[in-house]
Amino acid sequence: MQQTVEKPAVRAGWNEQEETLLWAQVTQIRRAGLPLRSAFENMARLTGRKPNSIRNYYYARVKEGAFVPEKTRSAFVPFTKEETQAMLETVLSGQARGRSVRGITLEMGGGDKRAMLRYQNKYRSVLKNTPQEVYAALERLRAEGKPAFDPYAQPRVNKAGRKPGSTSKTELDRAILRLKTELRDVSGVDTAGLIDRLASLAARVGKRET
Repeated sequence: MQQTVEKPAVRAGWNEQEETLLWAQVTQIRRAGLPLRSAFENMARLTGRKPNSIRNYYYARVKEGAFVPEKTRSAFVPFTKEETQAMLETVLSGQARGRSVRGITLEMGGGDKRAMLRYQNKYRSVLKNTPQEVYAALERLRAEGKPAFDPYAQPRVNKAGRKPGSTSKTELDRAILRLKTELRDVSGVDTAGLIDRLASLAARVGKRET
């Protein structure tokens, strides 16, 4: 948005023009499927306010009911490649700082639970189906010196009654997952056969542990 706001001498109070611009920025960013922080950063450039101050004001006004999240079809709109990359980086960086996926995605959705579920479900789908995208996001974050959480390096929740500390199968599962990503484009190697043998080994380890 090309609109600008004349910067008042006193930064404490918000005027009606700034509130209107803030809501317009938030609406535009949400429709584009971008992280909500982009709206706060845009507002900071337009008004001279600090992004964190804008964020705090926005959530305070949402809590008061001043900004009602727009009812959109965001839950049914497919993610673009750019949106998926931005979502992964935001979630993985936030988790590295100790935040929950729910809290991160709720903020990304501007407090709208439908938008939060859209981000959350997409994140889980990418973790399960396209790990190469997760590793690519981790590499980008690390290259930029940002904190990065590796979801595949964490112990799994014990649903089969496996004794605490028994991690052999989990480690093999992670190795197989990484191998699928790293060797998928290698020529001259029977990657399918190698992965099948590792999977068979993981299964035998699992049987010994049960």
